[in-house]
Amino acid sequence: MKIFISLFLGVTFGACSVLLHNAFVPGGLLLSLLGSGVGIWLIGRGWGARKYKLLAALAWFLIVLRAGFLGVGNELLVEGNATGNALVLSGVVMLVIAVAAKA
Repeated sequence: MKIFISLFLGVTFGACSVLLHNAFVPGGLLLSLLGSGVGIWLIGRGWGARKYKLLAALAWFLIVLRAGFLGVGNELLVEGNATGNALVLSGVVMLVIAVAAKA
């Protein structure tokens, strides 16, 4: 059950990051990265295992990566501008730090 909850929380953090990162530049980007990083870190802290943090981080990354591709109606949620690139690049750094941090 913890595996499914970790995946669900990772998807939720990723979707919130995608929707918030471009809302209030640069505050939305900082808030989305900080919220996702702390949330993923708290998953490991609450359940005491790094594998749950890793699952949530993988789900976050897959959601953000998918949002960067064109959809069926040619919609693009993470654009190739400075804010979108910062979300992807600093998001990966944030994920590594959140997973590597001691719970």
